Amino acid sequence: MAITLDESLPLPLYRQLYEGLRRAILAGRLPPGGKLPSTRILARQLSLSRNTVCQAYGELEAEGYLVGRHGSGSYVSSELPEELTPEAEERLGLRSVETRPGLGASEPRNPAGEPHSNSPRGLPFDFHPGQGAWDGFPAGTWRRLLARQWRHGWRETMDYGDPAGYRPLREEVAAYLARSRAVRCTADEVVIVNGTQQALDLLARVLVVPGDRVAVEDPGYPSARQLLASHRAQILPLEVDQDGMLVDRLRESGVKLALVTPSHQFPTGAMLSLPRRLSLLAWARNEGGLVVEDDYDSGFRYEGRPLDSLQGLDGTGRVVHLGSFSKVLFPSLRVGYAVLPPGLVRPFVEAKELTDRQTPILEQQLLAGFLGEGHFERHLRRMRQLYRRRRQALVEALQSHLAARMQVIGASAGMHLMVQLLMSMDERQVVERAACAGVAVYPAGPYYATPGHQSALVMGYAGMAEERIAEGVARLAKALDGVTAQR
Repeated sequence: MAITLDESLPLPLYRQLYEGLRRAILAGRLPPGGKLPSTRILARQLSLSRNTVCQAYGELEAEGYLVGRHGSGSYVSSELPEELTPEAEERLGLRSVETRPGLGASEPRNPAGEPHSNSPRGLPFDFHPGQGAWDGFPAGTWRRLLARQWRHGWRETMDYGDPAGYRPLREEVAAYLARSRAVRCTADEVVIVNGTQQALDLLARVLVVPGDRVAVEDPGYPSARQLLASHRAQILPLEVDQDGMLVDRLRESGVKLALVTPSHQFPTGAMLSLPRRLSLLAWARNEGGLVVEDDYDSGFRYEGRPLDSLQGLDGTGRVVHLGSFSKVLFPSLRVGYAVLPPGLVRPFVEAKELTDRQTPILEQQLLAGFLGEGHFERHLRRMRQLYRRRRQALVEALQSHLAARMQVIGASAGMHLMVQLLMSMDERQVVERAACAGVAVYPAGPYYATPGHQSALVMGYAGMAEERIAEGVARLAKALDGVTAQR
């Protein structure tokens, strides 16, 4: 037990032990009904005589803090004699502390990174935007890779690793990005992280000084805004239209860093046009800014040829390219990557080493084999075909049942689409009515940093079979019967 005793103090040791145990009970560290160590064991742990411990226990029992049970030992009383009043909290140093701005902010979110809504998870028809077809993952291949790695490389797996990441995985990532996204990098410029959110946090630790202006897309990821605010950055939300973020507003804005999702804007689905890409890179080059490119689901594109990455267009080292395997494989893998300009690699790796030492090695080793043997790209092709069919099923169902009251936008890529509401009911009311019919849909409002947006829903399709998508939309339409369409 963590109790500090000091023989130099005038207070007797039994009394110091009494006070320490009493504080632990009142603070809840020793919960009601919890069993204490025997007097013999505690005396040995604290290098005290057993009589000293017995005396402390005796006083606590006399005052009602402990209950002795013959043949069983001493237990914390289930009916404590003293409540934790504010005065007691102050005496015990238990008052809450003030947190930094941005930490514990009111902006709600859920474990998948999307905002909470009034729609409870677990409804029969759940159009959650972060849900994928995890049952399509080649688990048998993964198990074989795991068994092989454990047979032949378990010693390396159990040791500390390079904070920058497992070298073979960094090499595979660099090669994959070069052929699929036209990213120009070597393995030395790739750092393995625990997902995009950690990469953004490390960049903020390295680059953002309190008061720095940081531009984000509006709408965009609430968790990214909250993270940057926790580093005391001034957030500049920039509007998104059908061609992506309005980058012209960056000029003379004093922005140090701009976070964008150019290949498939989240959540609108817009793709940043080539003129705006070039304008964004020109801003970074001319004004010394840094572009953070979140390429979160660029592998899922169904219409047209995807534009090359911003990092591939950039020739001045002003772009950080971020990606993750959470959407393509499965979220709990928690492996992503950051492709950094050479001058940022060392401080970024040092920040990672200070915060979590390294990303778990076993997962990196498995993923290196998964990429190197071609399993990743085969899986990506299968998922692209599957998600294309499911996207089409959702679009067709919405057009069939709700064409007069909903307009689909951003359906050319990704795992979700955005639906603007053309009716006399706002998004929260739609969410509530849908939930009563067993359908979970998600409002667009929490993704916006500024008020005044048109009511819309963000609907995921990747995690539902086509027939269930059709039935879910039919139920949604029935739940909205009688709602007037706006023309």
